[in-house]
Amino acid sequence: MLTKESVLENLKSVVDPELEINIVDLGLIYDIKIDEQNKKIVLNMTLTSRGCPLSNVLKFETEESLKKIEGVQDAEVNIVWEPEWNYSMLKPDVLKKLQNR
Repeated sequence: MLTKESVLENLKSVVDPELEINIVDLGLIYDIKIDEQNKKIVLNMTLTSRGCPLSNVLKFETEESLKKIEGVQDAEVNIVWEPEWNYSMLKPDVLKKLQNR
């Protein structure tokens, strides 16, 4: 059975290439809906900035990662801007890592 936790664990494989941190630890994932009947995951996520040059790449990689989950046949990723991403959404250990760069 799919759970939000298992989906989040899977999404840790998607890494922001500029920051070299996965999208879960960056706090980019806002909402996950699992439709077991249709074997589909619908996910809302944001990006660190509206002008992110890799927005299409991150969206594609996220969708592809979701489709690799056993039992999932389709995935939809929606890029949303509310609430706007900020540093408080980072996991504390990730924030320390970025501050030490």
